[in-house]
Amino acid sequence: MTKRQYAYLILAVLFVIFVLHKNNVTNFNKASSIEQITRLNGLAVSESNNIKNHKYLMENKMKKHTLALAVSLAFIGSFANAQESSEKEIWGALFGEYYSVYPEKFEPNTAYDSGMGWGAEIGMKLNPDWGFRFEFAKLDLDAERGSGNITGERIGVDALYFIDQSNYYIFGGLNNQRLDESYRMADLGLGAHWTLNDKWKVVTELAGYYDFGQGNPEYSAKLGVAYSFGNSGSQNVSKDSDKDGVIDQRDLCPNTPYGVAVNSDGCALSTIDSDNDGVADTMDQCANTPINDKVDTKGCSVFTEESLTMSLKILFDNNSSKVKNIDVASVEDFVDFMRRYGSTDAVIEGYASAPGTDEYNMKLSVERANAVREYLMEKYTIEGSRLEAVGYGETKLLDNTNTPQANQKNRRIEAYVTATVKKAITK
Repeated sequence: MTKRQYAYLILAVLFVIFVLHKNNVTNFNKASSIEQITRLNGLAVSESNNIKNHKYLMENKMKKHTLALAVSLAFIGSFANAQESSEKEIWGALFGEYYSVYPEKFEPNTAYDSGMGWGAEIGMKLNPDWGFRFEFAKLDLDAERGSGNITGERIGVDALYFIDQSNYYIFGGLNNQRLDESYRMADLGLGAHWTLNDKWKVVTELAGYYDFGQGNPEYSAKLGVAYSFGNSGSQNVSKDSDKDGVIDQRDLCPNTPYGVAVNSDGCALSTIDSDNDGVADTMDQCANTPINDKVDTKGCSVFTEESLTMSLKILFDNNSSKVKNIDVASVEDFVDFMRRYGSTDAVIEGYASAPGTDEYNMKLSVERANAVREYLMEKYTIEGSRLEAVGYGETKLLDNTNTPQANQKNRRIEAYVTATVKKAITK
């Protein structure tokens, strides 16, 4: 079971205790009702006293069971992972607190809102995660109406879970509060031990209390000072043997030379190569370089330039510049290439066959190039600024035999687009 699971287990068991305790309180209330009935029916005083005594014995028995369970919980949490560390911190603390009580907690004509208290605790931290403590507090509550101030005390036991092995902790447990009468309560809160030196700490806590009998919420804020004695685990928890600013407990490189810059794990930055490219992080200007890329002295991928060319050819009928009989697949490949490399421009070259005058054939070749340019703009929304139309007439014949087959080959446009791309060099 993990450390967090133990924490959740503690809270779950506390909740179960709460439910069971509430059911017992209900039974006690039922006992009180029985007592009233006995008086109404004129039963003997001795019988009524027997009921009272039975109720008293049940309450005391439940109180003992409650404290036993609380102690068990504390030790469950503390010993859960005790084998992880043989170091045990023992501390004693004195504290003052502000306590806010439920206003209608007492008799109808008396109300209390809040007051001050002081107390002491003794605790033990058996490993970096878990501890427990016993607490005693004196309370002095202010009256809003009715009689004067009321004083009393609170005793309790708590299990403490230190978050991520830090000085911050979650605590929960059970308490017995005695004012005008006894009240059994559960508490849950957050706290911190603020280290002053190896022995002294400042204690701060915020806690909520739940009264099992009346279901009333109450709150407290605590401020105190604690002294660690005996075999203090805090000294070892905070020890930094190589003086690199990372405590031994978290230091993955425990023997770092003094003065060397380290990361959060206590390892020298000059030796750390997070992306395994052969360049230390302190010199690496390109983090997370692909593992197979060749890199330069700055840890950046080395690239080579590569030219990629896409071409397009469309044939035309004799004496025509009308675009038809198109190979759609080749046109779309051409368009996709231009879209993929948005900085590229295409040159559309128009040609004519040998028959006819040079002047006519030049004009016809320009018309054919412009026709394809307009087609790409309208059909595929290619920007006109990226398309250049040029006519070459019959100056670049593919076949000079002046046959019908040769003339068909020569009545064409050819379009070209070239992109220069960077390609990483692999190791």
